[in-house]
Amino acid sequence: MTQLARISVGDSQYDDRLWKLLQETGIEPEEFEDLEYFSLIPFFIIAGASVETHVRAHGDHFHFEGVTLTVPEELEEMFFVVLPQMLGQVTDHEA
Repeated sequence: MTQLARISVGDSQYDDRLWKLLQETGIEPEEFEDLEYFSLIPFFIIAGASVETHVRAHGDHFHFEGVTLTVPEELEEMFFVVLPQMLGQVTDHEA
């Protein structure tokens, strides 16, 4: 599996290729609680990525820490073909 991103509050890390693609879309990166591109998770999934959620439990409640996006190595190139096409539909242009 190839890690594409780790999205967490105020400290997200993206694969350079994915970060460049996302910046080229013109989509506002921090539209949801200081989680860069968090609202695009459904698009990442449809393009082939898997999402692992990270939470920390404390008694009767938990804290969201972030998510990690991965894609199988054999699907990585296809992910980078499909994602710009999908994002182009919501931004009126392809990245």
